[in-house]
Amino acid sequence: MRRWDLASGTAKIELSHKSLGASCNDIAESWSDETNRRFVENYVTPVEPRIKVLLDAIHRLAEVLANAERQCRDEEE
Repeated sequence: MRRWDLASGTAKIELSHKSLGASCNDIAESWSDETNRRFVENYVTPVEPRIKVLLDAIHRLAEVLANAERQCRDEEE
């Protein structure tokens, strides 16, 4: 029995990231001044690589946990 679930949390992060990008694009259509540019530059752009690193780490952790689960199951049999 699996006691961990990284997939649903990861999916929420990916969906939120996609939603943030879409919202920024929608807002940029009507709010294209210096303030918007600075907001995107200071808050949105720095998050992009962090989200990628986070998702990569979660995927690696999921692989490690799945491997450990398989090994434990094999030992039980």
